[in-house]
Amino acid sequence: MQLTSTPGAPESLRQRTPSLLSRLNHPAVPGAAAFLGWLGYVLARWQVWGAGHLSRFIALGTKYTVSHQLPPSVMISDHGAAGYDGQFYYRLALNPFNWSKTAYGITMDQSYRYTRIGYPLVSWLGSFGQHDLVPASLIAVNLVCVAAMAVLGGMFARESGRHALWGLLFAAYFGLAISIGRDTAEPLAEACMLAGLLAYRRGRWGWSALAFAFGAITRETILFAPAAIALVRLYGILRGRVRPGRPDLAWLTPAVAYGIVELAARFALKGEFPVLTDNSRNLATPFTAMIDGLRVAVHNINTSHLGPYDIVLLEYVTLALFIVAGLLVIVVTEAPVHERIAFVFFVLEIALLSGQIWSSTFGDGRSLIEPYLLALILLFATPKRYLNTYRLAAIAAIALPVLAVVTRRRILYI
Repeated sequence: MQLTSTPGAPESLRQRTPSLLSRLNHPAVPGAAAFLGWLGYVLARWQVWGAGHLSRFIALGTKYTVSHQLPPSVMISDHGAAGYDGQFYYRLALNPFNWSKTAYGITMDQSYRYTRIGYPLVSWLGSFGQHDLVPASLIAVNLVCVAAMAVLGGMFARESGRHALWGLLFAAYFGLAISIGRDTAEPLAEACMLAGLLAYRRGRWGWSALAFAFGAITRETILFAPAAIALVRLYGILRGRVRPGRPDLAWLTPAVAYGIVELAARFALKGEFPVLTDNSRNLATPFTAMIDGLRVAVHNINTSHLGPYDIVLLEYVTLALFIVAGLLVIVVTEAPVHERIAFVFFVLEIALLSGQIWSSTFGDGRSLIEPYLLALILLFATPKRYLNTYRLAAIAAIALPVLAVVTRRRILYI
């Protein structure tokens, strides 16, 4: 018997074979891509700027450290006398249960550092309590968390009927170059916030509560997300539309968790509540520090080459474009009301930030990440008749030039 093919067979085979794009439509794909991309950044920064020393990522300064009391193989950075925030996360990651003001040769500068215990705790677990492994663990935790942000972003995208690869945008924020390159807590805190929002969407109240709670003791600014949920829930309860129940765990639990670490720090350190010291350093009269920071940046524009203030302006313009895009779709997006309110909360928050943040040329906007992430959530959930793939791609492309500029700068310089 002779086997012959029919004209319809190749077409049938093509219909059964999924395209490459459809095979990539899984949240794990942007997660893996984000991990590998940021791993490449870490390796380049380690070899070029760090000269082969991972401990330089910690950015220890002489003002808060005594070099001969530091663990072996840990180097003082050339960041300057004050160092950078990573040195305090490193100090707690050596032993998150030691809340002495000075330990392991490092003195804590402010009491609010102790309430941001989440990142040091996870890094301590990742190092198995071995001090020599802490510098690598701090970096590894951030790499895993930035990959988790992309995975969660892919999930948000798919829930809105878009391709999972859009999740890469969640890991494309320029400020992550500082978080990953200087051992700070944003990747873990933002991964917790995104996980909390997604779990709440899916009615998994317990998981949402746990994610928000751990995020709150990692970086307290993410509390604006459960606060938005609280506003919607309490309004519904007062109007008699809903009854108190398990969904309220999503905002009650993080509030309680943060309150506990505040009380613990208050009594352990025998001082004022850490949140009060944080407010005095990081908050200012609305818009004043923002306007002053922008004025200084514009005054210091360098027309001969791309200088620090030019990069700062590029970052602020990029962030502003995403915020404007989020505001333009806030009425037509199909994102839940609490996510829209959270976006507004985070936008208002950045207007309150102090000159310590707005006047910085080395923070690269790492503290301004939440409005960017919430804007993406709102954009993904906007119906395609308002925001089709081409328009979304045009908005997404805005993030790429500044990301390339910042990562290149941080590979070469501190």
